[in-house]
Amino acid sequence: MHWRSTASWFAAIVLVAANLRPAVTSVPPLVDRLTATFGLSAIAAGALTTLPVLAMGLFAPVAPLAARRFGDSAALAVAVGLIAVGCAARATGGVVGLYAGTAVAGVGIAVAGALLPSLVRARVPDRIGPVTGLYTASLIGGALVAAGGTEPLRAALDVSEQAVLAVWALPALAALVLWLASRILDGSGRPDPADHPRSATRPGMPWRSGAAWLGTLFMGLQSLLFYAVLAWLAADYIDLRLSAESAGLLLAVFSATQVITALAMPIVAHRTGVIRPWIALSVGLTVLGLLLVALVPLAAPWAWAGLLGLGMGGNLALALTVLTHLAPTPEGAAAYMGMAFFIGYLLAAAGPVAAGALHDATGGFTAVFLALAALGVATLVVGTLSAGPGDRTATPAPMSGQTSQNAANGQSV
Repeated sequence: MHWRSTASWFAAIVLVAANLRPAVTSVPPLVDRLTATFGLSAIAAGALTTLPVLAMGLFAPVAPLAARRFGDSAALAVAVGLIAVGCAARATGGVVGLYAGTAVAGVGIAVAGALLPSLVRARVPDRIGPVTGLYTASLIGGALVAAGGTEPLRAALDVSEQAVLAVWALPALAALVLWLASRILDGSGRPDPADHPRSATRPGMPWRSGAAWLGTLFMGLQSLLFYAVLAWLAADYIDLRLSAESAGLLLAVFSATQVITALAMPIVAHRTGVIRPWIALSVGLTVLGLLLVALVPLAAPWAWAGLLGLGMGGNLALALTVLTHLAPTPEGAAAYMGMAFFIGYLLAAAGPVAAGALHDATGGFTAVFLALAALGVATLVVGTLSAGPGDRTATPAPMSGQTSQNAANGQSV
């Protein structure tokens, strides 16, 4: 029966991860319709996308507090429930429901995203890289499906833009049910340690740790690069006389190629036992792509978009892997991730705004992408340093006595 419990746990983790971006990426395809329906200004419309990103940063520190009080599993269940409730609420209450639901979903995303590494570290301490790659690929895949499928789904169902946003509550509800089922129907017959509060073994966020700050900066800088490119890549090519449809397809290529390296990079790092060279390769691809978009954008735009996607998919997965390994115990992973998301996503939220300001000041996008490339070099330095002097990915940091006892009791696979 134990293999059934393990399979349901993996399936639940993957489905939870797939629900960490649709609340964000389902909005941009409908921005024009929402603006017309509610008479929104450009700033108010942009806030629908920025709001959940800010919530992901501001509420990430809640994750270790909730885990300390209620346990990882219960806290994750509540977080996924908030995603479902927030998405559903966007269909009610007019413009107030739209914004309130988006904010509630953002809180759920923040807490769930910070808890996943802790759960992975506790359950599969010897497979952190591959499992991180798996759920990161699922996260990116969920974002891609929501971005590409929301408008066709609205047309097929013949519903309003507000109503179709609520559809994304259904996969969140499915993830919640599967997660609860995987906890209740534990085939091992033993309770999962993550189901219970462990306040005595849960540290606070590591504000005084230099290693934690390096990991946090790596997460923040790579997120800033991603959101800046997401915001302005299509606009750059529209300025260069590509059609809006072609520019949209460039974003699709950018998103789709991220799945490849998000899955592959942590697996390769795990198998080789080192992560620094793969961070260098991944961030290096990102810098190269940014330079090519800045200097020769029309030479091969599809290739440049794919190159950027390959780099950025690996960046996210490897940043998550680094942070999961940095924590001294599985219990500490949520605290490390809470700190990284708190600083990182607040930093990331500033990226599109700063890039837009540079565009306004220079009248074009060349300076924007050159500046992002320079920031990419800084990300390369910080990312490789964050791997630590030993650069070990095959073996996590030493576990606490409580965690070691859990492992001995068969709680990891």
